[in-house]
Amino acid sequence: MISTVLDNNYNLQKISEHIHFDELSPYKGCKFKIHEDVYVSIIATKETSFYTTSATESFKLQEGYSFLKYLSKDTLIEIKSLAINSKCLFIIYSKDFIDRLGTEEHRFFQLIQIYTPHTIQDVAIHSSVVELLQVNGPAYLRNIQQKSKVLEIFFKQLTFISNLQEKDTVNLRLEEIKKVEKAKKLIDENISNTYTIPELSRIIGTNEQYLKQHFKQQYGMTIRSYILKNKMNHAKELLLKGDHKVAVIANKIGYKHATHFTTAFKRYFGFLPNSIRFNWIAYLSPYYLDLELELLCIL
Repeated sequence: MISTVLDNNYNLQKISEHIHFDELSPYKGCKFKIHEDVYVSIIATKETSFYTTSATESFKLQEGYSFLKYLSKDTLIEIKSLAINSKCLFIIYSKDFIDRLGTEEHRFFQLIQIYTPHTIQDVAIHSSVVELLQVNGPAYLRNIQQKSKVLEIFFKQLTFISNLQEKDTVNLRLEEIKKVEKAKKLIDENISNTYTIPELSRIIGTNEQYLKQHFKQQYGMTIRSYILKNKMNHAKELLLKGDHKVAVIANKIGYKHATHFTTAFKRYFGFLPNSIRFNWIAYLSPYYLDLELELLCIL
């Protein structure tokens, strides 16, 4: 459940445990503090708004523009406008819920992080916003309509970002692509090694900054995230086979201490390594059942 602290007596509409939204009037300023990791969509529906966070980010959002951003737990958000009649749509999505709608290979988080803090201008998003704000009818139907529209807005924003990233990837020179492919191959073939950026850049003969930037463009995630993903997925495969103890698996993927591996595995997948061997607890947990019910309501 999303937990928020708001000023100016704002009460966001709760259309599920994982999604809250409302159209705000930011002339006098609106402040929010959200007590979990979330994705936030803000769309300036009328006049220009200014957005700042406690992480010292600040930028202008012109009418018709929007942005999609990840915010970590307890970040303070403030939205202001100099125009009395200003309006903006504010949507909060639980990060855990949204991430599980995607695939493991292409997580939304990395894609959104790459594009931050750019703004988005897309007429298709504006039309979805208008439809969301005009939803009416019986409450039981209105709730489903609202869920579908806020997810549609998220999808359109993500599609816009994804299309831009694909263009950036195409623009990488063949030489640069070969270098990041070599870095990826080293990581894939040496699962027990936790390469540092300086090590990789020295081995393949490139600048550290370029390597980080081009790897993220090519694969949609940072080198560190890719290394972690590889280690965790390989560990999961070994656990499912059931041939090795947790301590042995930890050692195979480069962890000196099984406790450190167990902590990292639980943080990544949401369940303990040993749990996967007993009744597929990872797939039968209450969270996943709740997710399935949430999706049924959306469809």
